[in-house]
This record gives sequence, C-alpha cells and structure tokens, in this order.
Amino acid sequence: MKSVSVRIDDDIKARWERLSDEHGLNASHLMRQAIVEKLEELEDFYTVRQRRSEPFDPIPDEDVWKRVGLAD
Repeated sequence: MKSVSVRIDDDIKARWERLSDEHGLNASHLMRQAIVEKLEELEDFYTVRQRRSEPFDPIPDEDVWKRVGLAD
C-alpha cells in the first residue's frame, strides 16, 4: 500500500482527529474511505457527463415496454 501526503488546514485536522477519537475510529481508515467515496462520486459524475455529450437516438415508449417485457 502506498502512502500519500495531503496538506489540510489545522482546524480540519483537529475536527478529523476529534471525530475519530470521540468515536474510537481509525483516522487512516476513515480518510481512505472518504477518498474512495469521493472518487466513486467523481467517476460517476464524469461518466454521466461524457454520456450526455454523445448524440443518441430516442426510443419510442412502446419499444421500451417491449424490450423490458411489459408490452402486450
């Protein structure tokens, strides 16, 4: 596992340490979890942004219902 150095304001560091201390949490684990969650959020955002920029052909409602097996 690699190490990463991040600069944060003193007040943010104090809040982070207070939260982890008060609740018996592992500060490093919390930081990794927060980074992974934000990374996944950004990946989703940019995937949607890319897809929205590509042209598409709309599908009529009747065809959608047929494709999902809900048409008569």
